[in-house]
Amino acid sequence: MQNNAIEILRLLQKNAAGSFQVAQSLPPGIYHDDEIHQLEQQRIFHRDWMCVGRLAELPQPGDYVTFNIADQPILVVRQKDDTVSAFANVCLHRCSRLLEGNGHVSKISCPYHSWTYDLTGQLVGAPFMQRTHDFDLKQHKLKTVSCEVWQGFVYVCLQENPPALGPRLSNLSRQIEDYRIADYVHVHQEEEVWGINWKCLAENFMDDYHLHRVHANSFNKYSSFEDVTEFFPGEDAYAFQYVQEDGGPHSVKAHVDNHWLSDDKRHRTYLINIFPTHLIQLQPDLLWYLSIMPDGIDRVRIRWSVSIPKEILETAEDRTAYIAEEIDFLKQVNGEDKMAVTRVHEATRSHEAQQGPLSWLERNVWDFGRYLARALCD
Repeated sequence: MQNNAIEILRLLQKNAAGSFQVAQSLPPGIYHDDEIHQLEQQRIFHRDWMCVGRLAELPQPGDYVTFNIADQPILVVRQKDDTVSAFANVCLHRCSRLLEGNGHVSKISCPYHSWTYDLTGQLVGAPFMQRTHDFDLKQHKLKTVSCEVWQGFVYVCLQENPPALGPRLSNLSRQIEDYRIADYVHVHQEEEVWGINWKCLAENFMDDYHLHRVHANSFNKYSSFEDVTEFFPGEDAYAFQYVQEDGGPHSVKAHVDNHWLSDDKRHRTYLINIFPTHLIQLQPDLLWYLSIMPDGIDRVRIRWSVSIPKEILETAEDRTAYIAEEIDFLKQVNGEDKMAVTRVHEATRSHEAQQGPLSWLERNVWDFGRYLARALCD
């Protein structure tokens, strides 16, 4: 490892080992160093759990979604028993990618030579292979990838026999289980590519310091959240904060038919980073999440999705218009964030870029840095 990467890791570890009172931003070089990027691929993206979507986005057997984790193509498909399974998205014949994007299939058929697999990954058809010596369909099955469901979200992990995700998130589950987010209705999904390092976006999502400026015309248009936000360090696998509103005209609020949320949670928004790349904004009236994945050092692929509680959609005067208004608002927020984090990414290339002191509103930004130190420096 070159001296530059070694110094970046030293600064990262030093910052994580200190107290939050003296915490600083990440070393600027961490966003641009190729050796750090390669280390992230090995120690983060090939080892940790990555969110690929929600069960609600795969409602029927045969519904599938594809995802690239680092350099590995993955497919996730709903089974006939309503479970989900994940496989390497690679044909066992000549290694063609099997499926693209998302959609529905009754069988998985290779677009190159028509090798065909059932939903369990078992090879069931291979034309013109009858003259191949000792060829047996039953001996060929797609490579299984570890898959787990948490609170209606689907996760996969490239590591062989990884530690289970659920126990690592048990305390977080207790915080948010009353929201019943697995029941939220999926209404929208988009994919974008931004020209930034993935860590810029992960940090930005948990940064409350920028709201007053970057989101002055969206989140902060009607109120300021600095004095009503509580920060929590979380645990090794996550960090979170919540905004406690008062139920006023512009406050988030649970529907009158929602009898399972009580007291403060009816007007509370959770902002959660399940490390490394699952970003969640959970409200009693909305679920917005992003699943982000680096595509090299200077690009990040973003899959973001919106869900709304059933009781809100059922009583909306105009369901289509209500959904469109929510989507337009979140697109505005995304646009504001894109401009801000692009400036950060570009400026951290400067020879003059340096670590700066963190505000108390960036508590969870520091927690993300501590996660990186655990993953990359141990």
